[in-house]
Amino acid sequence: MASRRVMLSLAVRGFQSRYIGTGGGIIWSIVHPLATVFVFWVVFSLGFKSEGPKGVPFVLYFMTAFLPWHFVNEVLNASASTVLANRHLATKMVFPTETLPIVEIMTATVGHLVLLAFTMLLLFMHGIIPGLGGLQIIYAYMCAVVLSLGLGWVVAATNVFHRDINQSLPTVLNFWFWMTPIVWSIDMVPVKWQPFLMLNPMFHIVESYRSALLYSHPVWLDMSQLLVFWTIALLIGISGAYVFLRLKPEFADVL
Repeated sequence: MASRRVMLSLAVRGFQSRYIGTGGGIIWSIVHPLATVFVFWVVFSLGFKSEGPKGVPFVLYFMTAFLPWHFVNEVLNASASTVLANRHLATKMVFPTETLPIVEIMTATVGHLVLLAFTMLLLFMHGIIPGLGGLQIIYAYMCAVVLSLGLGWVVAATNVFHRDINQSLPTVLNFWFWMTPIVWSIDMVPVKWQPFLMLNPMFHIVESYRSALLYSHPVWLDMSQLLVFWTIALLIGISGAYVFLRLKPEFADVL
């Protein structure tokens, strides 16, 4: 119970430290991602006249996938430095440092909900109402949480010993962004290569968000995609927990 209170306190403090004291406050949690969306909208929608599959406006196709990508991206960047930023807790054996990436997930969820509200508004403006299928957003969010937690444990623990992890992470995430069908469609990939896209766990997450918000069709429509995702996500989660718990006793020696 005490750990839960500390986690909640850290999440609140983390959110406040980002926005309290600024003129825009919580608005900044949406300004940065929306600036990115605006740039992509200008380049691809106005410049290249791009559209999503079946004539879906590009901004909707992009936004419904960028929403989970921004969440995972924010959690991983924050998790990489969370142990170092909380070294006063990490050096105390009584504090469960493995909860620090969970705190980053809780903090990022606030901004994620704000961005989700904007996405819903955008959908309504285009005459799209998700309906009951929209409830699948809970499943899609849980997929993003599980993947973020597993990878968060890995980057949080390894960055304590190898600070290059934090420096190289933005480059890795940028590469991962373009390898995921956020801007482009799976139809643009040759049929023989499409099954390999399932090996990217973000593929199932962005498609689940689109299924819930844009298409309102069941996320389990493609069971093979679902099974591959959960196999990979659970392997990452178990590996991440093992790496963190294995390195945790040595944190105090280098902090």
